[in-house]
Amino acid sequence: MKWFDGPIPAAIQESRTKRVVFIVYITGVDEQSAKMNETWDNNQVSLTCQEANCVGLRLEAKSEACVQFSQIYPVILVPSTFFIGLTGVPLEVTGGYVEPPEFLKIVQKVLTMHQSQQSQIAPPPDGVPVGGATPIQDAPGVVTQGASSSAPQAHPQAQTKEETAIPLDAKVERAKELIAMKQQQKEAEKKEEEKKKEIERRHLGEDINKLRQWKEEKNLQELKDERRREKMEERKARERVREQIARDRAERNARYQKEKDEKELKKSAEVEAKMEAQRAAEAVAARVKSETARIQFRLPDGSSVTHQFQSEEVLNTARDFIEQHMGNPAGHVTLQTTFPRRQFVEEDMSQTLLDLQLAPSAVIIVLPSRSSSNVSKPNDGGSGVLWLLVAPFIALWGFIYNFLFGTPPQPRGEYTEQPQQTADDNERRQSPTRSNRPKTAYKRRTPSKQEGNIHRFTSGDDDDDDEQATWNGNSTQQM
Repeated sequence: MKWFDGPIPAAIQESRTKRVVFIVYITGVDEQSAKMNETWDNNQVSLTCQEANCVGLRLEAKSEACVQFSQIYPVILVPSTFFIGLTGVPLEVTGGYVEPPEFLKIVQKVLTMHQSQQSQIAPPPDGVPVGGATPIQDAPGVVTQGASSSAPQAHPQAQTKEETAIPLDAKVERAKELIAMKQQQKEAEKKEEEKKKEIERRHLGEDINKLRQWKEEKNLQELKDERRREKMEERKARERVREQIARDRAERNARYQKEKDEKELKKSAEVEAKMEAQRAAEAVAARVKSETARIQFRLPDGSSVTHQFQSEEVLNTARDFIEQHMGNPAGHVTLQTTFPRRQFVEEDMSQTLLDLQLAPSAVIIVLPSRSSSNVSKPNDGGSGVLWLLVAPFIALWGFIYNFLFGTPPQPRGEYTEQPQQTADDNERRQSPTRSNRPKTAYKRRTPSKQEGNIHRFTSGDDDDDDEQATWNGNSTQQM
């Protein structure tokens, strides 16, 4: 590449005069600059720039000219290349190392943009040189350099005679006039030159202002684009965070639901196992209980007898037991249950206690048989009739006696079978006093002491603390 040897203003003036692209190449001493120098030395790049008559200026990065240039066009990277058009605005700016094929495409693009710019900007009118001085017309009587004087050349002898004929004072005056005119001409040229320089300076200032305005607008647009891009990235980041939160929440809910289902399944399995074990235990207990039948007989006199039978025994066995216990001379008795209310007939006597739903426990009310078919003939007819007549009164008297004075002691002739012996029975056998006492304080009251028509519900013989207690209306003990 053939570079311009003059200063920056001369290079600018040259490019404006020729109306070509002004190229400024900033180079340094680093490796990138060395590679970029090789790109500029490429034959195709150099030939393309020379064919377009481009004015190229090469500046060192730390030189004074580069500092002056950077005041107008900021230099950000080294190496960098500025392609400046006719208006002073950079058509393209490249920074760093660019390979020759790619750089050649950039140069061709810049030349295309320059051609379109030339078609928009009209050239200066003819006769007005660009960057040169305005021609000054010669004053009358003044011969300029290169001008032809036909009179002296045609008649040199006549000119000599005239010069000799003019006096010396006139010649001096004439010389002074010529010098004054020459000075005036120089001053006019100087003013015109200053005027042109001022115009060029103003144009350059306008171009610089336009460049600065363009740079500001470009920076503002870049800031807007950057802000818009940041907002878009923030929005995308927020969306990603929301999606991540939603996924985490869904995973947490799924994990929680899975754990909950597992716990519920495990709990239900445990409950089912417990229920199975309980049902098995209940079945075993029911099976054990169903093997025996504990029946309580309530006699007509108000007393009760409890006996334990095998569940496979028939009801006739229970009837024989209670008849033997009562020593009933009247013959068979009638058996019935209160709930459900049922009276057993002679056909039921051959069924088992389990079939009659009297196992594992039941309460049977014993009544004297009133039917002649259910009562066997006694050995003594008079005694049987007397028993039938007296039995209701005896039952009523036993009920009243028990209500007023408590349960009477068992007769010596009666028998009550206790199938099981408990620790309380042993304790009662060891201590006769404690065996005769009820378990609760309320039942330990002896309502048997009477003074006239007044019954005393406390006993002075027992000095226990419970006997000294008082009771309120809702059966609460007060010490």
